[in-house]
Amino acid sequence: MARQSTGRDPLGLLPVWSEIGRGLVPFIASPVLQINGVKAVLLIHFLSDVPALQPLLGKKGRSRGFFRLMEGLVEYWLHKHRLPVCFGSQALHAGGKDFRVAIGTGKTVANGLHQYYRGTCQRAGLLDDEWRVAPEIGAILGAAWSGAATTALYAGLKSCFSPRSWLLPARLLANPVLEKAFARVFGEQLLHQHLNQLFGGEVHRALAREYLSLRSREGLRRDERIALLASDHLCEELDRVRKCEPFLLVLQDVFDLMRASSTRPVRDLALELTPCLQPMRERSQAFLPLGDHVKTRRMRPLRELAQILAAHGDQPHSTLERFINGLAEHHAVSMRERGRDPMVIVEHDMIIAPVEADRNPADARQRLVDGYPWMNDYYLNTASFLYRQLQGTCA
Repeated sequence: MARQSTGRDPLGLLPVWSEIGRGLVPFIASPVLQINGVKAVLLIHFLSDVPALQPLLGKKGRSRGFFRLMEGLVEYWLHKHRLPVCFGSQALHAGGKDFRVAIGTGKTVANGLHQYYRGTCQRAGLLDDEWRVAPEIGAILGAAWSGAATTALYAGLKSCFSPRSWLLPARLLANPVLEKAFARVFGEQLLHQHLNQLFGGEVHRALAREYLSLRSREGLRRDERIALLASDHLCEELDRVRKCEPFLLVLQDVFDLMRASSTRPVRDLALELTPCLQPMRERSQAFLPLGDHVKTRRMRPLRELAQILAAHGDQPHSTLERFINGLAEHHAVSMRERGRDPMVIVEHDMIIAPVEADRNPADARQRLVDGYPWMNDYYLNTASFLYRQLQGTCA
């Protein structure tokens, strides 16, 4: 596989939309879609500090192995009880009762919670800076998780810390004491009031609730939902989203058209894009003031690209040639920072795409005109999904 074909976020857009999205959804990461995954992370960190389990974690490096074993155990328990798993559904279905996990397992089924959920828990104050659960949460988990369950867990895990050993969750969960403890943590509305912290303040929670309501209205596109959102407290943050996403689409669409234009002169693509210049210019002009609010270093090169389109004076095709060349250079810098080769370059005014484009250029051209569908939801979809899981007891 070519190195350049594996590039993620090839234009470095994520830090920009993410910072704007944090004004609406302060803590939640996009992959955090299951409340039980949040509860799992809190339980694992709680158990990491239980004195009776310290012999399992005492040696250097063992805490990461403990987390993997516990992730696999939790995911299997959810799968066994036909509850939504967080990660690894294919591995769990394929393994069945023979599903196993080891301290060095590299699959997402034993690493996803650690990688994607812990940061959300910490940002929301459910874990402190030392990865310890908040005291009030620890008290609730301590009441739900019995000493007998700790003893059974220790007995089941103590032989699983050598490189060639593994844990069979089905065997360990055959112990009714452990089964009952997991049922108390995951089968009840345990911690749900505290999990409201995931959303931020009440205004953020209200926005998640409203977005959930809009999701239930059939036929609404993502941009239409966000256009309909209203909040007296977050109106400026919503306005930034509405000004940011249309310009990010311009960048992505022109980049995709460049990838589909290998061996064509830059001038040819510029002439092709000339009828789209006016909406591109309007979206660029709306984007430029956001530089006063978005402080990530990724914002500066995007503003420079917006300034090229927003400026008047040059012939339309000249403006677009400058923009295409600037976008190619920005992409090259973004990929170079990550040790990747660029997916498209400009050499001697010729567009060269080493890897074949994976998007229909007609779709990119149409979106340049229409301005939709949007790529990003600024964490609102994720927040509304979690809100739906909590609303039964917390609405």
